[in-house]
Amino acid sequence: MKVKLEYLEVFVTLDKSQCQVVNARKQIANIIYSQGAGLGLAGQALAVKMWNGSDETDYSQEELDIIKGLVERTTAPCFIEAVEKAINESLKND
Repeated sequence: MKVKLEYLEVFVTLDKSQCQVVNARKQIANIIYSQGAGLGLAGQALAVKMWNGSDETDYSQEELDIIKGLVERTTAPCFIEAVEKAINESLKND
């Protein structure tokens, strides 16, 4: 499944009046690489795949589960919400 994470809108206020556009793909790749304890070489492979990838990169359901799990455990609610929205939009379009 392709997930558009390269230009992700992250709303930084509860009323959604302010947002930042971030390259979440590279940020998540760094999170997996630096905080993905227990993922082993599969985690490293996913981090490299994301870092070198694009919005056209396909991810398996297992890879999406890893991404969602780490994002939920290590990032702010506004970032979690933005990533979940991107994944859900990809599910609708798939």
